Amino acid sequence: MTEASYLLRFDDICPTMNWVVWEAIERELARHDVKPILAVVPDNRDPGLVCGPPVPDFWEKVRHWQAMGFGIALHGYQHVYVNKEKGLIGLTAHSEFAGLSRPEQEAKLRKGLAIFSEHGVRADAWVAPSHSFDKTTLEVLAELGLTVISDGLWPWPHEAPGGLFWVPQQLWEFHPKPPGVWTICNHHNSWSERELALFVRELGKYAPRMTDLASVVRSYQGRRLTLPDRLSGTGNLFWFHRIKPFLGYFLRRVIPKRPAS
Repeated sequence: MTEASYLLRFDDICPTMNWVVWEAIERELARHDVKPILAVVPDNRDPGLVCGPPVPDFWEKVRHWQAMGFGIALHGYQHVYVNKEKGLIGLTAHSEFAGLSRPEQEAKLRKGLAIFSEHGVRADAWVAPSHSFDKTTLEVLAELGLTVISDGLWPWPHEAPGGLFWVPQQLWEFHPKPPGVWTICNHHNSWSERELALFVRELGKYAPRMTDLASVVRSYQGRRLTLPDRLSGTGNLFWFHRIKPFLGYFLRRVIPKRPAS
């Protein structure tokens, strides 16, 4: 625990995602031998994730990624938000799960896992759409045997009472960090050429310090959440909800806009 390590995560993986950008990303992952978490939507019904026609061999690709050592996460069920609940993490005010009854949540999770099973894919972790889930979600996940959660703003992974193992996800871009395990969440469907080029450049810099989901679980299994972890997580949440919005407002209002050319 003497230096920072980094874990990549790509959300919204589905048959209709942006395959042109993904193929460029995949080449770079292979070049640097980086094994990310891929958050796969079992039955996408979100039109915002439709970037083109569905590829016919999607599940074959998912099985191939898993065989390569990529972590394959269950990314909700249909990626359709049904309410404005923030859930336990409290980052966004819309959810596919938080606030729903236990039978409703269990039905969605069972259906999602059944689709994975039907296609020969194992769920290595849970990734909630928009970080929104609640205690009921976690209870059902544990009962169904899916015990790795990719979420939370702490600096280190930990195992919670009841056997759930949390791998925190705190970043949305590469950034120098103090000691910890830092998961960088990416949404490549909307990337421009500029954003792709930035990712390629930053991945080259950070590749020597990248890890993967299986290694993190092996290394930190049994570690408990500490008081410094809790304080750091609270500080990160305060940054997202108070400091960052204020800073954005300040920059928009105080710094003069560049005249149009």
